[in-house]
Amino acid sequence: RHCFARHARAMAIASNAMMRTGVSVTASALSHRRARHSSASTRRYAVATSVDDVETTATVKDGDVEATKMALLSIAAASARGEGATSSQKDEARAIIDKLCAMNAVAEPAYSDMMDGDWELVYTDTFPFRSSPFFWGVGKLLGDNAGFFYSAHEHQTSMFGGGCGKVVQTIDMNTGKITSDVIVRASIGVPLLGFSPLFSGFGSVITSGEANPFGGDSIAVPISSLSTTVRQDDASVLPALNFLNGSTVPVGDIMGRIADGSSEVLMTTKYLDKNFRVSTLEDDSVLVYRRV
Repeated sequence: RHCFARHARAMAIASNAMMRTGVSVTASALSHRRARHSSASTRRYAVATSVDDVETTATVKDGDVEATKMALLSIAAASARGEGATSSQKDEARAIIDKLCAMNAVAEPAYSDMMDGDWELVYTDTFPFRSSPFFWGVGKLLGDNAGFFYSAHEHQTSMFGGGCGKVVQTIDMNTGKITSDVIVRASIGVPLLGFSPLFSGFGSVITSGEANPFGGDSIAVPISSLSTTVRQDDASVLPALNFLNGSTVPVGDIMGRIADGSSEVLMTTKYLDKNFRVSTLEDDSVLVYRRV
């Protein structure tokens, strides 16, 4: 089954599940901020250089922003963007992220010009595809059932070597728009008869929505504003599915019929500079980006 079709089916499954469960949706906001602090002490972080926990040590001084970012990027590189991270690596990364956020110098990131531009996901403690506002909406509408949907979607898209490739988030607060572009590798094979796909290709799943400042540190995206487009980048692999290329799924309309039309999903930015950003979703999942 082609991976893009899986994405479209996943959206339909999510919508049906929402209708069956009759989820009641209310808009919520993240209001907590981490207190800034500084000290002259030196802390040492064990940074794994491979998923097998071969370790080196990086020294990070409190207040040394660049060294802190490099310590986090070391873990990100060693754990395939966090997807292969061990529990100890995740704990290590969370401690470094907390330290970095405490050194944030931008009081209201949502109003800063530095928010604008293209940002590539370099680390996350959740599924990479959750960088997309579509999955923020799914999480809001499915509530406690969202975790099962995320896991099922990950399983479907990762069979036979498939999965998420480059994940880029584009923000333009001047025009009030946020766009997620997730490159997806599509692989087709025969279950139980081998581990290699018969053939594979790739494409993009692009979700856009309105982006409005909220509380100074957050971006609010109205669920009803979301739209998702499937782009088949190498159409020669499966010509029979070329009709999917450029097709747009009205996910906002579907979600808006289930939820209050004014319902919003939030992304809160805890750290921002001209090249690096740490944001969290409403369930406190972390998304770390580097400017492209």
